[in-house]
Amino acid sequence: MRISKPKIVLDKEKRIYQVDVKYIEGNVTLWYSVHDSFGDLFTDSSDAALVALIIPAMSKNEDIYIHGEISDRLYYNLSRPFQNLLRQIIPSLHQVGIYPENVRSCHGKPASGVATGFSGGVDSYCALADHYYSDIPERFKVTHLLFNNVGSHGADGERLFRKRFERLAPSAERIGLPLLMINSNLDLFYDKNLGFQKTHTMRNASVALLLQGGIGRYMYASTYKYSDMFIGSTYDTAYSDLVTLPLLSTDTLDAFSVGSEYSRVQKTLRVAELPDSYGTLDVCVNDSLSSYVNCSKCWKCLRTLATLEIAGYLDRYSDSFDLNIYKSQRKAYFATLLGSHDPLLREIEELADERNYAFPISSRLLHYSRFLPIMSFSKRGLRKLKGLARRFA
Repeated sequence: MRISKPKIVLDKEKRIYQVDVKYIEGNVTLWYSVHDSFGDLFTDSSDAALVALIIPAMSKNEDIYIHGEISDRLYYNLSRPFQNLLRQIIPSLHQVGIYPENVRSCHGKPASGVATGFSGGVDSYCALADHYYSDIPERFKVTHLLFNNVGSHGADGERLFRKRFERLAPSAERIGLPLLMINSNLDLFYDKNLGFQKTHTMRNASVALLLQGGIGRYMYASTYKYSDMFIGSTYDTAYSDLVTLPLLSTDTLDAFSVGSEYSRVQKTLRVAELPDSYGTLDVCVNDSLSSYVNCSKCWKCLRTLATLEIAGYLDRYSDSFDLNIYKSQRKAYFATLLGSHDPLLREIEELADERNYAFPISSRLLHYSRFLPIMSFSKRGLRKLKGLARRFA
């Protein structure tokens, strides 16, 4: 794989960073764009391109030749420990060589900007609770919000990316922080075996490295708490963020994970103390067609709403969720989470124990009807048990 020296060009109101890439799939241009008002944040180094393309190169078993300049710290980490780490997470990857034209050592202080991603979800609002709304040293206080199109928006990515940005922009304005809309064709380089969930940390970190001209600290909102972290083959690279992100840092960009001191339930309750989140919290995995931000019935909506209900905060979110839809789904959902092995659902059950919350009898009956050995009951007895569940519904 050969990566050209970056070019930064102005196209109407967009500032575009681009590199030409020659590899086994052919000749393709990798690009990122942002509104020109934020164009001074771009760097002309090749750090972003290297981090963006190292997984595709390792997947194709192609050495990387860079006709540009990269950070010596990044060069060291990606040539040595980082590839070993990636191969433990994605065993199909190969060790490759990295051959830059120029390697630079630190030449100045990091920029003062502090960035974090913002999707309007629990993780991003929790990061803001700690690093914007709280009393915190200035060097750790968020100054910029990032909204990236690097593969998280599915098959209809471009349309959904723009729609979601338009929905988020008023939230960022209410919060009082600039929201950068960063578009890219990066997903084009990742095949279906390297989906977003398995590679999102590197994809999003490449955007932070792109912005070293004005961003010196990048906080990546965690998904899991400390005790759930591990290094190994998994569907979600978030399990290893505590280790991965420091290896993607340079002398002018400090990248790290934030929020792992909290469980998912604790994050949700922390966010519930932020009035700015009440009408704007967006956790939904579906593209809601209603006037509400969230569909109120997907697995993420139900997980969030169940937590809020048990904690007594459900009514705070009546503007962002259709609570009538949720109430029609809640009893069946409670039956699913009872006794679940999913650590995020176990937390909800533990919260219910702490708050002395009594799950509906119908949910408990439905739970037992699903998981007790069916062979020990007659069909008639099983029908009776399910009938009781409907009676209490």
